[in-house]
Amino acid sequence: GAHSFLQAGRIVARRAAIAGVVGAVLIGLAAPAGAQAVAPEAAKQFLTVLGNRTIDAMKGAASEHNAQFTSIMLDNLDFDALATFSLGKLARSVTPADKREFTVLFAAYVIDVAIEKFGNLQIKSFGLGSVTQQPNGDAKVFSRIAAGDKPLEVHWRVHNAGGKPRVNDIEVDGYSLAIHYRGEFERAGLSTVPGLIARLKELTKASKTLPTVHTAMK
Repeated sequence: GAHSFLQAGRIVARRAAIAGVVGAVLIGLAAPAGAQAVAPEAAKQFLTVLGNRTIDAMKGAASEHNAQFTSIMLDNLDFDALATFSLGKLARSVTPADKREFTVLFAAYVIDVAIEKFGNLQIKSFGLGSVTQQPNGDAKVFSRIAAGDKPLEVHWRVHNAGGKPRVNDIEVDGYSLAIHYRGEFERAGLSTVPGLIARLKELTKASKTLPTVHTAMK
């Protein structure tokens, strides 16, 4: 049911969401025609700014954390790519209108789960390490994040989205945010995009994030 579906999202968020961002082994085996690779240094600079912005936001007033958290995720995650991957084979036949609606609801759902679990997380440090260039041009950046009792080792997958770097997956201990959501949608037994949209509408019916996401994605 909706509860178990949301709980599954919370489980992956707990493992894969950090630094104000909630999210693969691969989002694409080959780069789309005309796509540009992300330079390692550009990926690291992008994530440095993201990390610093998140740390600064978490130092601010608690009443502003959720709005800051939402803004950071919308600015830095490529929800269109995540939504496309999560749809799996359904992405081949989805109508543009359904894709837009699914992406907005999906983004709000992911952000809501992240806020619930990590909205008040205090990050002590955010250190970046090695960068591995992927066959499709993405850059996979290793980071070590000190937050809470145990440091987390997180890989961020960064790709070129319209000329700008964006995160299109997050891995913790080899556990992929993108692959999780794709698997959850498949295991939910919903075989149509309208069915998935209806489920996401149920999950986000009380979302305080959805109006902001809807406006940002117009």
